[in-house]
Amino acid sequence: MLRSAARSHVGAVRKNNQDSGYAGPNFLLIADGMGGHAGGDVASAITVARLSDLDADDHEHDASEALRTAILDANERITNSVAEKPELAGMGTTVTALLRAGSKLALAHIGDSRGYLLRDGELDLATHDHTFVQMLVDEGRITAEEAEQHPQRSVVMRVLGDVGAAPELDMSIREARIGDRWMLCSDGLTGFADIDEIKHTLATVDDPGACCDRLVEMALDGGGADNITVVIGDVVAADDSAETTSGESVGSVRDNPQFALLGQKDTPTELIDTGQFDTIGEENTATHPLDTVNPPDNGAPAAAIGASGTAAGPGGATAAGDLGSAARGRGTRTATVAETQEIARHDEDIARHDEDWDDDERPRRRPLLGIIVTIAVLAALVLAGVVGYTFIRGQYYVAADAGNVAVYRGIAQKLGPIELSELDETTEVRVDDLSAYSQRRIEQTIPASSRADADRLVGNLRDEAEQNAAKKMSAGAADTSTDPAPPPKNTGEPNPDSTDQQGQGVPERSSDTGG
Repeated sequence: MLRSAARSHVGAVRKNNQDSGYAGPNFLLIADGMGGHAGGDVASAITVARLSDLDADDHEHDASEALRTAILDANERITNSVAEKPELAGMGTTVTALLRAGSKLALAHIGDSRGYLLRDGELDLATHDHTFVQMLVDEGRITAEEAEQHPQRSVVMRVLGDVGAAPELDMSIREARIGDRWMLCSDGLTGFADIDEIKHTLATVDDPGACCDRLVEMALDGGGADNITVVIGDVVAADDSAETTSGESVGSVRDNPQFALLGQKDTPTELIDTGQFDTIGEENTATHPLDTVNPPDNGAPAAAIGASGTAAGPGGATAAGDLGSAARGRGTRTATVAETQEIARHDEDIARHDEDWDDDERPRRRPLLGIIVTIAVLAALVLAGVVGYTFIRGQYYVAADAGNVAVYRGIAQKLGPIELSELDETTEVRVDDLSAYSQRRIEQTIPASSRADADRLVGNLRDEAEQNAAKKMSAGAADTSTDPAPPPKNTGEPNPDSTDQQGQGVPERSSDTGG
């Protein structure tokens, strides 16, 4: 038989509990719902209410088939509920269940809740996550270390619920060895508590109820941003108490018993109160770690179900292998049930098709906002880059190139080592032919709003250079025409020009002036 206990806590952030769990002398179950205010809590409650009927010791030969059949029936009830109540569309739940059949245990699993086995001091993960990043790891596309930081590290690929296809269950048969301790938990535990600390607690806290309490505290200490549900079952020798010991339900299935009636074809849906699916536990965000942990049904202090029998005594050796909470990190689940089929079709593009049914959905299932913001920022940067590049390519300026006036395309600036302009044309106009004022303008660059504007500026500078050149030539010619003739050389011979000048009527000065 199983000496068992279960605890469920709304967490430090969430307003309602979408987890449901069950612990009994023959059956352990965890269901982590998803789908929003009117969804996840309903799906998990329907599932646990249906499967808890399996808690009996009469499954000697058909335990696996009985478990599978019950899960498929729960899936049908969820589907029927959506048909009856369209506002529940997209809801679903994970399922990890352990059913005892004599000396064997039938294990069923779908989703990313987990089942662990502590045996002889070693903690082993008995289930396989049906998540997107685990698929990438299995295919060798990323490593386990890379999966820890993957933005879609907790996208659920397979779940029970409104997904339009029959659920693909992992089914196996395990040995029920006296001394073994089994733990089923939602990702609210493994996502916020270190796996080594979880292993140490499982190995050292003997009482299942006290162990559940401690594990819940650890998840809350780690942030508690998700609902936390822990179910523990110790394999002990059977005794007469197994026939009289009843199991306990925790989480949404206990808080919302009316949800168990949904999806049953013989139950009129108008008799079921579906007015406010999210009212239970909305203010249940206690500051004390265990203020909202579900106590046993009889209101007694935290204790194990089926307390008679001898407890297991596992050792405390370090767990081997990658058991990890790190694989999901302390990140968040990113998909509701309605998107899991879309994920399989579009691989890494899943986030772009994400649709969230719950404005208060747990952070573990809401990276959509972050993805949208990231895409928007990247799009804005790309748009800004395109607009900026177009603007720069439409600008021109006039400056010097090797002593000549030149036209440049762009702006006369740098972005780090990158020049934001390029030489477009070098003209024949020499900067030296311009006035000092124009030379200073060329040195500082003359902006132009277009290539035509740049050509106009160059034309003005060309005219100025030509005018300056003409002025220089004119000034040079004037200087040459006014230069005096060089004086004649004194050779001692008569200067015929002087005689000619005198002969032309220039009176010769005479000493006799007539007075």
